Amino acid sequence: MFEIKLTVEATELVNALNNLANSMGGANAHISQTQTPVQSAVPPAACANIVPLQAYTSPPSIPVANPQQASFPSPGVPLSQPPKYTTEQIMAAGAALVDAGKAQELMNLLSSFGVQAVTALKQEQLGAFATALREMGAKI
Repeated sequence: MFEIKLTVEATELVNALNNLANSMGGANAHISQTQTPVQSAVPPAACANIVPLQAYTSPPSIPVANPQQASFPSPGVPLSQPPKYTTEQIMAAGAALVDAGKAQELMNLLSSFGVQAVTALKQEQLGAFATALREMGAKI
């Protein structure tokens, strides 16, 4: 058996608690009401500007990579290969740029690769040349 003694000042609350206690089978349950007013250490006027506290949640933690760990693929994991371009694809993209009025820019690009024609590009240069053509607006 539990015994709880509770003193409440609000008449409505006292009645509600007594009804609750009786409905729970507590025949001996009774909550008494006090007539003594509760005195506060803080005057009511000082409480007017109190803002309720809000629950603080810490920001989500963000994992920071260890700078001493290199993030290279594991040995044995196949890496995707860059796309292979043909001289014909490069020539078609270059022709579209010439038609768009960018012939001089195309000549400057060829010159930057050390050649005077697309056919003089080495196979290993085609990918970089295709990337430069895309930067100029070519669809390749």
